[in-house]
Amino acid sequence: MDEEAIRDRAEKYIRNLKGIIFTLQPIKPIELAKQYLSDSEYYLAKGDYISSIVCSSYAEGIIDGLRENGTVTGSWKTDLLQERSVVVAGTWDILHPGHIKLLEFAASLGDLTVIVSRDANAARAKGHAPILPEQQRLIVVSALKPVKKAILGSLDGDPVKTVADLKPDLFVLGPDQPYDEHELELKLRSYGCNTKVIKFKERFISPGLITSSSKIVENIRMRNDQKGTS
Repeated sequence: MDEEAIRDRAEKYIRNLKGIIFTLQPIKPIELAKQYLSDSEYYLAKGDYISSIVCSSYAEGIIDGLRENGTVTGSWKTDLLQERSVVVAGTWDILHPGHIKLLEFAASLGDLTVIVSRDANAARAKGHAPILPEQQRLIVVSALKPVKKAILGSLDGDPVKTVADLKPDLFVLGPDQPYDEHELELKLRSYGCNTKVIKFKERFISPGLITSSSKIVENIRMRNDQKGTS
């Protein structure tokens, strides 16, 4: 997906939001959604199309949540472009809010398929085996709302080949994945896959929330150590 296509999607999300948001009663959550819409238009004007889409996605999430629990009624007025195929890959060992924000963003760009790393491949990449087995990680990721489909990666240890086999329109990298977008695109092309690579650079941090898998593991270890000394 090139820059023009991403801009087009950002514009369509804004039009989609405007088709419903001003028809809803101005309760506090809707006012927050309107602020996200305003932020989306701001980033669109600046040419930061990814941030624009992220803000629109937050606004849509608020509205859909209120519609599902019956707080507000309303229907989306416009249709988005036919969904493009989007892929995200990772270990997904201990999920935290940062993972969810990444998946929500990726899903806002099209139909999302998530590649779940095999146990052996994850161990090679990280230097230690995942805490949770691959089948369990696959089940959990498959159940997440933004995910249309989740699959296990290949056993050959080449994650790029797994992505290329899916031939997605877009491959989204997380903020901690150490890949250069251009180099990754070139490698995908070597497999005959004309996929656009985008890096989601927003690192989700919120007071009171643990948004690092390693930090979660550290907290568990500290609690076990405290039990052992009590």
